[in-house]
Amino acid sequence: MKKYLIVSLCLAVCLCALMAFSGCGDFKAKYEKTENVSVPVGEAAELSVETNVGSITAKGTDVAECNITAEITVKARTQEEARKLAEQVKIEAKPSGDKLSIKVSQPVELKKQSLAVNFEITAPKRLKLDCSTNVGTVNISDMIDRITASTNVGSIFCKEVVNEIELTSNVGSIDVSCADTAPAACNAVITTNVGSIEFTAPAQLSAQVDASTNVGSVNTVRPTTVVGKVGKSVKGTIGAGEGKVRLKTNVGSIKIN
Repeated sequence: MKKYLIVSLCLAVCLCALMAFSGCGDFKAKYEKTENVSVPVGEAAELSVETNVGSITAKGTDVAECNITAEITVKARTQEEARKLAEQVKIEAKPSGDKLSIKVSQPVELKKQSLAVNFEITAPKRLKLDCSTNVGTVNISDMIDRITASTNVGSIFCKEVVNEIELTSNVGSIDVSCADTAPAACNAVITTNVGSIEFTAPAQLSAQVDASTNVGSVNTVRPTTVVGKVGKSVKGTIGAGEGKVRLKTNVGSIKIN
């Protein structure tokens, strides 16, 4: 009974969040535009990307600049109003100290739920990365330094991970795969409230692992020295236990490959 109550509450949270940002009600007209921005990274060591409603796709490459494509969608009562508001939406890409920040600048009269900005970004793979969106998917690949990403409603996909990661979603699954070159001493914190977690670790993983779920199961194909029982949680050591891997979901299953 308790399990069904938890699932029902979590689904209700998900539906409320999606309804809040669906653009329903008085916003019948829509206007879309695309902006392309290229910014030299210079001596920056970290890239920060933020949008309220919209997805973030970031790919690391061997380049010296950050190339940004922003798909901007504005909903309003009329087509003309949507167009005027959209023309006032700008993408800000500003260096500050050792950080390059990418944000959305919007007119004060534009309500948040009527604006969506999807980012597609290629950036130097050496940069630390911090991505956040309220409603939207985060997709990251080939970034070789520390990665931090969060979304309230949406999934997170992270490929070719080499360094430490911290990924958080409220409603959404999280899928992570480490690169062949990733060190055995892996450090990862991955949490979601509603959603599954799949973690493909380095081939020679050496870490203390703590994985748990309230509604679901935890499975691993790795030889693990386990403390306690295996079922809804796995707490133990893989290899020499040099790194730390923490995986937690409230509703959903966890798989460690």
